[in-house]
Amino acid sequence: SRAVPAAPSILRRSRARRGGKRVRFAQVTVYYFARRQGFTCVPSAGGSSLGMAPRHHRARRYSLSQFAHLRQVSHRQHLRQHLRREKLRARRRELTQNGTVPSAEAAGLTLADVSDDDLDVGQVEVGDYFYLQPLPTKRRRALLRASGVRRIDAEERQELRALRLSREQCGCLCRLTCEPRTCACSQAGIQCQ
Repeated sequence: SRAVPAAPSILRRSRARRGGKRVRFAQVTVYYFARRQGFTCVPSAGGSSLGMAPRHHRARRYSLSQFAHLRQVSHRQHLRQHLRREKLRARRRELTQNGTVPSAEAAGLTLADVSDDDLDVGQVEVGDYFYLQPLPTKRRRALLRASGVRRIDAEERQELRALRLSREQCGCLCRLTCEPRTCACSQAGIQCQ
């Protein structure tokens, strides 16, 4: 009996090919979309959701270094705005009696009353800041209005509220063993949670 030579390994061949070719990126293309009322997501707080137009209205190309610089500048601006809002909240709390009795002075404060000198931007690492934070209902409405949305569909608010409530009640009430007659999961045709 003769030994049959083993077929060359597929893994070895793919490794050899990988070493010679590499993908390198030289540009970043950024597409800009107008804001629209969302209808596709459920914000954690009340109000309408944010979305975007189906087609972009502008596209820009950047080199990798230009894009990295643009992101850093944008992140610093977001960080400044966030710190400014936090400082404003803190000042309003100080001017009220332990946050219980509102004062006219606290109500009159605006973001313009917080100067750049009051912000400790140098103390916060820009890379550590989380930029996709939930927006309050008022800010979402203001963004939609600023983007030209004239009529905000009020029905979405009730639909989103119903969705949030339904998501709070997930699974069933079974303990240790499943009771198919009373198990909400079993009745829905899914495995008992």
